[in-house]
This record gives sequence, structure tokens and C-alpha cells, in this order.
Amino acid sequence: MILFAFGLRLYRLGEPSLWNDEGLTLYRAQAPWAELLRGQIVLQGLRPILTIDNHPPLYFVVLKVWMALAGDTEFALRFPSVWASILIIPLAWTIWKQLGEPAAAWISALLLAVSPLYLWYGQEARMYTLLALESLFLFRLWLSFSRNSSRTSSRFVMIAAMVSMLLTHYTAILLIFSLWLWALFQPQRSQRRMALLSLPAFAILGLFLPFLYQRLLSGPERDYHFIPFPGLLIDILRAPAFGTSFPYRNPELWPIQWAWVGAMGIGGWHLLRHKRSVGFLFLFSFFGPTVLLYGLSYIKPLYQNIRHLFLITPMAYLLASLGFALLIRRGVYVGIPISALVCAGMLLSDGLYFCEPYSLKDDWRGALAWTNREVTAKDLVILQDLTLTPLARYYYHGSAPLLLTGREGEEQEAMIQALEASTQRPERIWLITGLSEEDLLRPNQALPHWLSANGLYLMQKVFPSRNIWVRVLVYELYAWDHQPSPEAIPVDLQIGSYLRLRWIEGPELAYPVLRWWFFWEKGSLSSLNLWLDIRLMDGGGEVWAREVQPIWPSFPPDRWPEGQPVRQQVRMRLPPGLPPGIYRLRVEAFDLDRRIPANGAPAWESPSFFLEGYTHPPDFMTPGVRSMGGVQLLAARLVVDPPYFPGLGVPVHLLWRAEADSPGARSIALFWQQGATRRLLFRGELGPAFFPSDRWKAGQIVAQPLVVPLPPDLRGYGQVRLVVYDERGEPIPWETMWPFYRQGYPVFTLNLSPWPTRRKPIPLSREGRACFEDRICLDRYEIRPEQAAPGQMVEVRLAWHVRRQPERPGVVFVHLSRRPDQSPLTTGDAPPQGGQRPILTWEPGEYVEDIHRLQIPKDLPPGHYGIFIGWYSEEGRWRAVDPSGARYPLDAVPLGAIEVRP
Repeated sequence: MILFAFGLRLYRLGEPSLWNDEGLTLYRAQAPWAELLRGQIVLQGLRPILTIDNHPPLYFVVLKVWMALAGDTEFALRFPSVWASILIIPLAWTIWKQLGEPAAAWISALLLAVSPLYLWYGQEARMYTLLALESLFLFRLWLSFSRNSSRTSSRFVMIAAMVSMLLTHYTAILLIFSLWLWALFQPQRSQRRMALLSLPAFAILGLFLPFLYQRLLSGPERDYHFIPFPGLLIDILRAPAFGTSFPYRNPELWPIQWAWVGAMGIGGWHLLRHKRSVGFLFLFSFFGPTVLLYGLSYIKPLYQNIRHLFLITPMAYLLASLGFALLIRRGVYVGIPISALVCAGMLLSDGLYFCEPYSLKDDWRGALAWTNREVTAKDLVILQDLTLTPLARYYYHGSAPLLLTGREGEEQEAMIQALEASTQRPERIWLITGLSEEDLLRPNQALPHWLSANGLYLMQKVFPSRNIWVRVLVYELYAWDHQPSPEAIPVDLQIGSYLRLRWIEGPELAYPVLRWWFFWEKGSLSSLNLWLDIRLMDGGGEVWAREVQPIWPSFPPDRWPEGQPVRQQVRMRLPPGLPPGIYRLRVEAFDLDRRIPANGAPAWESPSFFLEGYTHPPDFMTPGVRSMGGVQLLAARLVVDPPYFPGLGVPVHLLWRAEADSPGARSIALFWQQGATRRLLFRGELGPAFFPSDRWKAGQIVAQPLVVPLPPDLRGYGQVRLVVYDERGEPIPWETMWPFYRQGYPVFTLNLSPWPTRRKPIPLSREGRACFEDRICLDRYEIRPEQAAPGQMVEVRLAWHVRRQPERPGVVFVHLSRRPDQSPLTTGDAPPQGGQRPILTWEPGEYVEDIHRLQIPKDLPPGHYGIFIGWYSEEGRWRAVDPSGARYPLDAVPLGAIEVRP
């Protein structure tokens, strides 16, 4: 059970981001010894602010020593909490063994091993699991000493345990005071002496009394609210068992919660009846701190959740384990199902902890890492929470300066004054905040209001979690009324009736950002949701970078001045490995999901221009596998996520590093490896067509996008292996420790999913009476509408029935004409299902729905026109026959007529 608990707590230990309190832990553990012991924290706003942490120093001392050995990664910071949560298990086991309850000992070990609460706090760099371990250890000492108080060494150990608790968390006084009260009212004289042992601990407490007194009288703190006693009682009874991720409000799970509370009650009642003194010791240890904290809440609220009474949670597990042991002893067929039900609820909470769609803790790492990648040196990053000073130092390494300000109040006013007094304003401000949209609109949010009034809101990136949603708001501060320079390129591009793109300046390259200036003029219509889809393409049409951004939601075209150009900055981040070459810009405008024609076309493309590329090594580069041909594969990435289907092409992105000028490797091949079966998927040149490997220089990073075709008959799991060849076509081995990978290195593994098939006919209104090449038959079809006006769209829905598997790909033609031998007036030719599924993967017996659309010409005269369909491939049209075997003229099957009305 200890090994299971250890593995459970280590699983994904370093994945979640550090959150606010863990950042403060990191700060104190990294601080000099004098600052650590005094609890000093310096918040780095525009001016340093000295604060005092309200937690004693012992945990941070332990962590500081541990970090000197293990480092300061998220995994290392949380590992001491894991150890403390594991040591609780054998300690609880020994308590019940001491009290003569072996069944309860094993049940307590099981419950603590699967505990969602200790999983959560065991994966948090805070002192709570250490506090629980100390409180349980103190309880065991107190229990042992109550039976035998003659051992002097035990007295010193007990005093040391109380002192260590007080040096770990200020709530330790609640448990010590409760134990002192219990001992004070015991009839045995030896037990009353135990109350005297608390006096040295209270002497240590005197060092913290001034701070505790000041905190109690300092007024309400943020996120602390008074909780009525029934709500507090419910929380401390159920939270120890099911943690923070359990769906408590689900009525179907209420019996599990009541079973846990009932087991605690049974355990406590049994102790009061048979071991009265021990029973009262349990009750004082569990309810005493709760009542004391509730009483202090009338002076100042001190409770948020179970972590502020974490020191009582071990007693909850001890009482519940005894209750379950008694239930099993009374009746196996009742006790075991109830115990299993509670364990199932705890495992459900464990599963929800790991499987939540959102991060359970604030994702400051995600927000700051994304900002790292996107900002440039001319930007400014503002983090709106001074308590995040440690996390900002830990996670932010961007090129733009970062400043911290308060969540509200004077710090924000000082930040505004500094921005207004600056002689060189940043081009963009990235505001990172944990406040909701409603909170940002409050009057005390001076900085967001100033940015809305003085900047142009560009975008928002949200990093959700179960606690708070971290938002990154981007504002542009450059002058929009700047006139184009003489080097500006005239464009005169009309985008619908909304706006006109008059000039473009650029590109300006400041690695890794490519920047243009777009100069707009207002059109006759207005929209609040205009967006631009901008793509960087090479001569072959390959997209190397893409940027989708709005045209200023806070400065829409209806607010633009008439006849005056409005300047907008468009940025595009270049991908590592972009080769030097000729590129062009493709600009597409859309309003939500509707494209807006540009000069009558779906998109506009700029004249070609030369880019030097982005081939120098990035700051952080993971070593890859080396080939003896002078190249190194740094990364192989699948561009799209699963599922993957046979018959389609999979986009792949390879990233190479040249280790010599004009390396010997010249071409590559990708193979499908499934057991002993090996099939060629792709063979081509190493590097992009316009920048082959013979032009590479040593140290350059070069990206190579590919589309790997998957044959339609592939099935199941398989590896895709990469082989590199020299100029003679001979394979070049890889430098790897595994001999079976030297001639073909595995770059990724694919699981090919079977295509979903339909075996029932598709219920369309008309019956089809045609078969093509005796392989595919038209089962049923519909035409909607059968009466149309010029310019209207007509939908032709076809239901194909596969008789035999097709041997070659084909295209469906859909023609509108009066006779099949006339030229079509309009066509809807396309592969079936838009080419989403190749027909070579169609299986005999299945039904396939296929939709084609015909655009009625605007100048088509009224009358009746026929719709003819068929199949064709490179060899020509497919043979089409009716049920009697007669061939249709020109292999065009008539579906009927539609009426075109004026």
C-alpha cells in the first residue's frame, strides 16, 4: 500500500504549474537565511514592498536544505510533501496496533493510501502534509504518554514535537491547546501532569504572539469569509475523505459521504464506550481545533477550506477506519460493501483529480510561457498581482520587460503615472491577470480602464483552471493615425463593402517576428467582428506561418475617420527552421464564420518577397538523434491530432540541424514498420524543394514540412521510421545505441483507426437505379429544392451502396443541362464526401452519403433543366448501367429536372 500511495503521488507530480502560495514557498526557500527566519518577502512593484509571511519557518528550512540537493524544479519542490504524506500511513498503522485494533490498522493504511486529500496536498509545495504528520506523531506520543508517563525521554520528544508543530504552522496552537484541555480535566494525576508539558511549547508560542495578535486585529483578509458552524462542521467531516475534486453536490454520491461520516461516528462511539479516555482524546483532537478556530472567526475569519484545519485530518481517518473495522466485524456482507463504496468514492475523486479538463491549480506557467514566446523587446508585460513576484522570476524569461502591480488601488495609479511619464511608450502591453471580466470592469480597476481608454484592445488568451482563469490581455499603444511612408506598397484592396486596404509597409524582420503595417480606409458598411487570416506561403503554396487576428474590437471601422488612413500593425512569429527563399503573403478577411471577398476573390496575395529565413539555433534546443551523413534530427512532429485513418495523408513537420556545410545526406524515406512488415510511405529530397540540403551551412536549423500518404489497406499500430540516404542512394546509419534503429529511426507511432461504416440504407426520398463499373450503385437520392431562382444553391444528396471495393479513385460529376450531350450550364464535380474519405477505403456492403451543390447561374433563363450524375477518373467516365444492364447514354445518369423560376 505504501508503494501504491508513493506511485500515486509521484504521478504527474511536476506537471501542474506552481500557483500563488507555492510561489511564496519558493521565494522563502530561496531567500537568505536571515530573511527566511524573519519571514520577509519583498514584492517587486514599481517600488519594493516589504511584507511578512504569516507562516513559521520550519518547513521552509527543510525545503531550503532539500533544494540544495535536488534543485528547484516543480517536481523537486513538491517531493518533500510527498514524503510527509507517505510517512503518515505507517504512523497511523502503529497507532491502531498499539490500541489492539489490527483490522483498523490495515484499513487506515488503505484509506490513507488512496486519500484524495493527501494526493492533492502531497503534490503541493506547502507545509500541510508535514503539519499532518507532526500532528499525528504528537497524538501518538500523547496517547503513549497517557499510559506511561515515567519515561523522561518521551517527555523531551513530546516537547520537541509540539515545538516543531508551532514552527510549522500557526494553527498548531489549536491542537496543542485542545490536548492541554483534555489532559487538564483527566482524573488521573499522571495525565494531569501532561498539561505541564505543554508549557515549554507555549513559551515558544510567545515568540509568535505579537504577530498573531496583529493579524487577528488587522481586519478581514482577501478571500476569507465568515462560515457558520454547520457549514464548517460539514466541511471538516467530509473533506478529509474526498478532497477537493469530489462532486459533493451530486445527490447520487450523498450515500458515500454519509457512509464515511457514519463510520467516523461509529468509531468515536465505540471508543467512548470501551476506552473512554482514549475516545475523549480523539474527540478533543478532532473537534477542539474546529471549535477554537470557529470562535476566533468572530474576531476575524481564518478559514477558507480544509487546509486551515489540516492538522485534524489524520484523526478523521483513524476514526473512520475503526468504524469500518467494526462494521466488518459485525457483518462481512454489510461492512465490506460499505467500505468498498467509500473507497470507490475516494478513487473517483482521485480519477477526477487527474482527468479534469482544466488544470486544478492556477496555470501561471502556461500564461507566462505563452507570453515568453509572443512578446518582443518593444513590448511591456504587466503582471497584476504583487504576490506573484516569485512566479514571475521563476517562469518569465521573455525579451520584453516585466513589471508587477497590485490587483487594485494605489499601485495601479502609480503604474499609470509611470506609463504616462515615459518618453518611449511600448508598442504593446500584455496585461496578465487572474481577475474575471466582471472584476476588471469595477471602478477600482484603474489600470484596465486606462488601457481601454488609451490603447487598442487586440486579443485575449485565457488559461483556465478550476480555481481562477488566468487572462492575458493584449493592447496596442502605437499611433493609428500615422501616414504611410514613401516606401509603402500601394494595394487598393476592397474587402467587401466594409473597408479598403490602401497600402502595406514591410516586411520588417526582428527575429523571430515579421512585422507589416496595414493602412486601411473605412468602407460603407460596418462590423464589430472583422478578422484577418494572414498566411506566409512559399512558391509552392506551403503555409509556413499563420496569424489570425481581429481588426481592433475596441476600435472598429465605424469609428474610423472618413477619408483618413488608419494604420494597423500585423505581426507574425516565424517558426524555427524557416529556410531562406521567396515568399508571399495571403490575406483573407472574414466576419465570424463568413468569408468576405477581397476584390471579388476569396483572398488576396501579395507580391513575392525574399526572406533570409530563421535558421539560427534557438535559445533552448533539445538534442536529437544524429545521422552519420552530417545532419541531426531535432524534432519530428505530427501536425494534426488523432484519430488517423488509412487512405489519407498525415502532415508531418521535421526539424533538422546541419552539422557540416553541404552535409552528405541528400534524401529521406519514411517507412511503415509493423512487426516484420515494412512498406514505403514517402521518398523525397532532404529539405524543402527551394532549399535542399546541399545548400545548408553548418549550425543551421531547417524545417521540412511533409505530407505522408497512408495506404488504404493499413491497419492497427505501427511505427513510422525515417531513413536518410546519400547522393548515391545508399542508406546512412543513425548514431543510436539500438542496432535495430540504425537503418531506420522511429520518429512516431500511429494507431490507424478503422473508418466508421454504415450498414443500413440511407432514407432519401427517391430511388436510384444505376450502378457504376459494377462496384458502386446509386441507392437513393434527393434534390433540394426542386424549384430554384437564378443565383440560388441547389443541393443534390446521393446515397451510394458499395457492391465491391473500388480499385481506383474517382470523382463524381453533377451537371445541370437540358441533355447529357450538351455542355453543362453549371457543375458540382467533386470527390465523394469532399475527399474527406478516399473511396479506396470503402468496404463492400456499406452505404455512403454524399452531398454536392450546384450554383444556378444568375443569367440562366427560366425553364426546366435536368441534373445528370456519373463517375470519372483519369481513364475517362465509368460505365453506368440501369438494373436491366442497359448502359446510360454518355454514362450520365439522369436524376430528374428542376424548374428555374425568375
